[in-house]
Amino acid sequence: MVIRKVLACVTAVAGAAALTLATMIALVQGTIIAVSIPNLPLRILAVAADVLLGTVLLLGCIYLATHLAVRILGVGHADFPPLPEDTHETEPPSKN
Repeated sequence: MVIRKVLACVTAVAGAAALTLATMIALVQGTIIAVSIPNLPLRILAVAADVLLGTVLLLGCIYLATHLAVRILGVGHADFPPLPEDTHETEPPSKN
């Protein structure tokens, strides 16, 4: 059971790293193509689309890696730690 969890962790990390690297390579190639467009309005549209698509793709990579980590480690249903008690003090405690 432990070996399966370790293998799943290694596979998830390798997959997330490979996906992020592939996304970065695609975004760099897309940016190079977008800035080489001679028509200015079309170039602006292409760069804006590249920024938007890049943001979505990279956020997707982060979400996927985080989601896999939570699923593999099994901490998805853990309780939140209790909040500290509010003492209603207006000034921070002094350091004596």
